[in-house]
Amino acid sequence: MWKRTIQGKRLTFHLAGIHNQNFLMRDEETGSFWQQVSGECIAGPMRGARLEQLHNDELTVARFMEESPGGKVLLGEPGHADSYERDWEPGIDKLPTVVDTSDSPLPPRALVAGIAVGGQARAYEASRLAAEPVILDELGEVPVVVWSGGGRMLRAFDRRIDGRALLLAPADAAHLRDAESGSLWDFRGCAVEGPQATAKSCMMPVTVLWDYWFDWRAYKPATDIYGR
Repeated sequence: MWKRTIQGKRLTFHLAGIHNQNFLMRDEETGSFWQQVSGECIAGPMRGARLEQLHNDELTVARFMEESPGGKVLLGEPGHADSYERDWEPGIDKLPTVVDTSDSPLPPRALVAGIAVGGQARAYEASRLAAEPVILDELGEVPVVVWSGGGRMLRAFDRRIDGRALLLAPADAAHLRDAESGSLWDFRGCAVEGPQATAKSCMMPVTVLWDYWFDWRAYKPATDIYGR
């Protein structure tokens, strides 16, 4: 997700095509072309500019409404429900890719969760996250916790509080507990019980991108793979 105001201009984007099998946008105001995955302008008057990234989460509607009861949900256009493909990925999975990943241990369309922080990029296989829903890791000098809520509902946090990295482990299906204070932390990354809750502590969110392995690697060529 990107902020669409840049250099004082508020841009209006439309689908322009596909570049390296990734969504390509064109803005009405300058006619420039922008790569969706990186937010970079790759052609046109604004070539080289980069949109500012906005933090976003992929959540179930139930989780979203629980956390944001006054939130709004974007629905499909009434009367055109049959025009929306609900299960398009199986067909896409069969298409060839334009990026050669034969020198890596993953097939090109392996689903990964990509994180780039601390000057380092890492991919987490969806199958690994299903088997290991809470992962403590370190990218560059940034200690992170990668926490799966099931399916594609996934969040990551910088697990430092007051400069110290927390050692976290599952307490129950909805909470983590830190070894340092015994406090409970919810899926928003905030302490809800214990000394850290009294201090109103929350971990800083880290952006996660669900992507195919070939696409993540194309735009983060120095990436590694967790556990490999």
